[in-house]
Amino acid sequence: MNFIESKFVLKDYRDYDHENRKVYLLEDKDCDDLLDEFYLKLLDQICKKEHFPIIRLADGEFQFLLGKNEFNLRKPIFLLLKNILGELYRKLVGVKFEAKSRTYTSGIYSFSDRENVKEQYAECLRHISNNGILALYTIIKPKFYTEQYLPKLFSFFDSEDIHVNKDNYIPFYFIYIILSNAKYSFLYKDKNIHLITSFDSKRRISIESTMKSLGVKSVSWTQISRDRSLFDKIDVNKIRNDIDIIFVGAGIGKVNIFNQLKNTQALIIDAGYIFETWENPDLKKERDYCDTKN
Repeated sequence: MNFIESKFVLKDYRDYDHENRKVYLLEDKDCDDLLDEFYLKLLDQICKKEHFPIIRLADGEFQFLLGKNEFNLRKPIFLLLKNILGELYRKLVGVKFEAKSRTYTSGIYSFSDRENVKEQYAECLRHISNNGILALYTIIKPKFYTEQYLPKLFSFFDSEDIHVNKDNYIPFYFIYIILSNAKYSFLYKDKNIHLITSFDSKRRISIESTMKSLGVKSVSWTQISRDRSLFDKIDVNKIRNDIDIIFVGAGIGKVNIFNQLKNTQALIIDAGYIFETWENPDLKKERDYCDTKN
């Protein structure tokens, strides 16, 4: 893979420009052009009614799959030492893995839970690399340190015959943008949507209200656990044949869900945190690129 380090600049998000954010790309193109091409590809895939999965991998997935790695020389020395000592402590006491924010958890797993995870991840990512798109976190931004995982991630890809190319790779944040920026909302218009996530009646009502406001034709659901999606079994036969888009919110256990959807003929998008913004639009402000900035 011959990545090009480019500026991550988007016309609807200029408030970030002063941070001089960078992104690794596989072609020398303007990020807005790549984003628009991705959006048109999604619309085309919906019309084709074919199986087309899109999965996101960022720091939570990197840590879960590859092991936590706090060593990044961009960090101030005091923060680097603090993080490394924290990493050693967590290993010694056997702290369970959880990637979370104030309102969101990606799942809670012990070390023993994770023993066979590489097999599930490899199966899933190999399938998606051949049949869909990998939305990888390759952004470099101030005070957020993840690029240290990329060499080990790509080594894992090489060992598992997972190929990344300009046709199956997009930057991670393109998903947030397409699903939250009003200029791309035609994606939802008159579509039959199926949602796979954890929910209660309050969450379901709130999300369905948002779907209605976006012009969705119908909404159906598959319930999964909040913290243990890596082990959930879903009934794919209950997903209607006329579904246009399946949105998955399954945290770091998402690969298990995607592996069960291999024969489902629909656009399948790992929406993750976007479910939280559908439930409560105020939460858009808590994640980069979920709210436009100009």
